[in-house]
Amino acid sequence: MVAPEKAIFRRNYPRKSFKRTVGVLFKGQYFLAQAGEIGEGGISILSDLVMTQEEPVLVSFQIPGGAFVYLRAVIRSTEKSNKPETPQDKVIHGLAFAEVEFAIKRQIRSYVSSRSTM
Repeated sequence: MVAPEKAIFRRNYPRKSFKRTVGVLFKGQYFLAQAGEIGEGGISILSDLVMTQEEPVLVSFQIPGGAFVYLRAVIRSTEKSNKPETPQDKVIHGLAFAEVEFAIKRQIRSYVSSRSTM
């Protein structure tokens, strides 16, 4: 059995690298963060701020070749960065999107399935 603090969230959708700046609104505080990966179900971000799991956030970003979107999300995971290419004082957050319009899902799916890195 997996301990609650080490819970593993199984992804339902494929993801693709998404090294872009995204806007994040968390508890009335707006800041910019670096995205890591994106998929139809969510996005990962790298930030200075430690956010609480299961808290709601609003993320805004441009889908490559698509629309500029504002999506509600829930923080599913929070972990200190231990990757050599990222600063050690950063935190990686896994965000799960809530209620994404079909047209937006299709744009994200198109980006994820594309061969180029746009």
